Amino acid sequence: MDKSTKPYRRIKCAKKGCGKCLFCLKIAAVCECTEEEKSAEPRNVMYGWCVKCRDKFPDEYKKIEGTCCTYCGGDIEASFTPVGIVSAILLFPIGVAICCCLRERKCVACDRSVV
Repeated sequence: MDKSTKPYRRIKCAKKGCGKCLFCLKIAAVCECTEEEKSAEPRNVMYGWCVKCRDKFPDEYKKIEGTCCTYCGGDIEASFTPVGIVSAILLFPIGVAICCCLRERKCVACDRSVV
């Protein structure tokens, strides 16, 4: 998939074995959503999991909480910002701490910044 033309959007639950539509919370075979409804962002989605899966499997949900993308549940990649690298070089002892503070975390799948 070419990310420059079509950004990644999750429309099904990321919980393995669930696969429910994130808009109507029904399985794909009986999904009642229109294309207009699916063009918007799904509500109440955390780490790509639907509400029912978060309530039903709290132990599995706690394992991915904080380590994955909050939107789609994809892997997180950390990188240093150019400003942080420049500050680390020019302000050597203190600049390294500044560089670590300015680290950017992004999702590999949907390219969103993660706090």
